[in-house]
Order: sequence, then C-alpha cells, then structure tokens
Amino acid sequence: ELVRQRSLQLEALHEAALALTNELDLETVLQKVVDLSRELLNAKYGALGVLNANSSQIAQFITSGMSPEARARIGSPPRGHGLLGVISPGGEPLIVSDIQKDPRSVGFPPGHPPMKGLLCVPIKSKGEIFGNLYLADKLAANTDVEEEQLANFGESDRQLLEKFATQAAIAIENA
Repeated sequence: ELVRQRSLQLEALHEAALALTNELDLETVLQKVVDLSRELLNAKYGALGVLNANSSQIAQFITSGMSPEARARIGSPPRGHGLLGVISPGGEPLIVSDIQKDPRSVGFPPGHPPMKGLLCVPIKSKGEIFGNLYLADKLAANTDVEEEQLANFGESDRQLLEKFATQAAIAIENA
C-alpha cells in the first residue's frame, strides 16, 4: 500500500511539474503552484507567499481552497507575522499539528476560516528564498464531504512538498 501510494504521489508530482512547465504567465504559474500543491497533498487550503526583494515581508499572497468572498472577508493579505513569518529567515520547513496551540501563532484575523494543521516549505531559487508554500488542514484519505476528518501532515508530506517547491521554483524562474 505504501509503495502504491508513493508511486501515485510521484506520478502526481510529475503531472504537476508538467502542468507548470507549459505556463509562462507568472500570475498563472503562482496560482497553479498553490492549486496543484493542495491537490498533491489533499489539503483543504493552500497559499503561496511571495517575499519582497529583501525577503523581510510577504509582498504577494496567493490562496487556494477559499472562495473570493471568503478571501475578501479576511481583508488585507498577511505580511508574515506569527507562524507565516517563522519559516522565512532560515528557509526551514515547518510542520505544526495545531496552529492555535503553537506559541508562535498570532491568531487569525476576523473572518478567517478556522485551520488546524500547517505545513510550510520555502521556494528557493538559486539559493535565494523566493517565497513560501503553505498548506493547511490535510484531509484524511477516506474523508467524505459531509464529515471532514483531518489528518496530521507528516515527514513524507514535507518531502513531497519540498520536491514540488523545487519544480515550482524552476517554473517561476522561467516565467
């Protein structure tokens, strides 16, 4: 079962990488990166934070899994405080099983949907960190729509997302 799952993940990773290579518009590439990473890891929410020139703040924030209305209710995009900022300086991946209980969390703005589990990996290009890929709320494999069961992100998820982030960096460079 594990081997089959791994093989399916690698196939999905390959498909995702191919989908990115044909795209040259940066906005479209960024949105595709978030959508595909969410699909790849069966996460309810995804986001990509593009850092500004000196990597100190999130300059652009692309989301997936949220309606435009839900997105609008949250208000202005995050700047990289709390957990979203933890990853940036060292470019270390981050797995958090309960966002609310993490001491580095600064809480969600009003109107933000509740989220529990978080997985972040940096998108690095030529040694520089371009941005971070965030996934929240991994759905358990056998989840039916009525009753969402959440699972924790694990090491294999981190590895898969890091591989995908490498592909994403190449696509972003090309765009």
